[in-house]
Amino acid sequence: DKVNIKLIRTIRTTINDLADDEGWAYLGDVGNLLLKKRPNFDARNYGFEKLTKLIDSTGKFEIEKRENQKGRFKLMYVKNK
Repeated sequence: DKVNIKLIRTIRTTINDLADDEGWAYLGDVGNLLLKKRPNFDARNYGFEKLTKLIDSTGKFEIEKRENQKGRFKLMYVKNK
């Protein structure tokens, strides 16, 4: 399948549903809500190993890596451009 405008709109509204006051949403939550909205959604169906790569490929979103409080993990956040 191709990443189309319908998918981009779904991602955009999902981010809006979860975003904080600055517009950022935790990517894990975005992925979970996408699955609730579209149960058959899988980034691999669009040729991407991960949701992060699919979102990044569109050029329509900002992605930010943040360290958690203990510094062990990188947390991915996404924002509509």
